[in-house]
Amino acid sequence: MKNQSTQIIQINLSKYPRVFNGNPDTPFWNDLYNFYLNPTTMNKAEYNLICSKRDISLWTKLGMKPHRSWKVSDAKIYFDIKGSKESLLVDFMEVFDEYFELKKEVEKVAKNGNQIELVVGDAQ
Repeated sequence: MKNQSTQIIQINLSKYPRVFNGNPDTPFWNDLYNFYLNPTTMNKAEYNLICSKRDISLWTKLGMKPHRSWKVSDAKIYFDIKGSKESLLVDFMEVFDEYFELKKEVEKVAKNGNQIELVVGDAQ
């Protein structure tokens, strides 16, 4: 039996500029960071990301609002994305894809029993 010690593995957020865009006040980043500090059964940031993919797709592709109180500006503020109806889905999907790349990296580190330290830039 191997005695495996826990290591602290750094994940550089600079590799994910659409998820962590240098603005720590983005509601999406705050929800994600709070989840990583205190994991619960569901990640609020991920839930909003999945629902917003549906909502923004409906709005950009079909011109349909998912429900009557939905506003695209709320999604733009939450994810700190910009753009017109034509470019919004592309911009959002960059955030979506980067988030799942980050999640895959975090899960890989955690699966090995290591701790995670989120860093920005070349911190060592």
